[in-house]
Amino acid sequence: MRKLFLLVCLALICLATGCGKKEPAPAPQPQAQVEQPAPEPEPVPEPEPEPEPEPEPQKEVVAIPGTFTVQVAAWETRTEAEKLADFYNGNGYDARVEEADISSGRWYRVRLGTYDNSVKARRVADEVAEKYKSAIWIVKL
Repeated sequence: MRKLFLLVCLALICLATGCGKKEPAPAPQPQAQVEQPAPEPEPVPEPEPEPEPEPEPQKEVVAIPGTFTVQVAAWETRTEAEKLADFYNGNGYDARVEEADISSGRWYRVRLGTYDNSVKARRVADEVAEKYKSAIWIVKL
């Protein structure tokens, strides 16, 4: 009896899960192709004009009266200072070497020009700093 019960259960499970032969799925029917008009391309939006940069506020340049020079270096040896002065003289600057006795000893400063106000000295200093990537000092004499 037990075998019969198991056999019936097995048959029911097979029927419920679809065991056995299956019919093949019907072949897809070709559909008539209707020619669709090509979609119009989306209009390309015009680029927004770039906003004009706001002008940087002008810094008021005040010329400080007096006599100024531009110092480009200081060396412990006159020979090195003179080499640098020759370089700047060869590039159109009025370069000179000045001695300075300070607490750490004697130094030789390489200086460019003599200017009657700070604005003129600043122009030369900015030019030298940009052109030769050099640190500079503006010195009031």
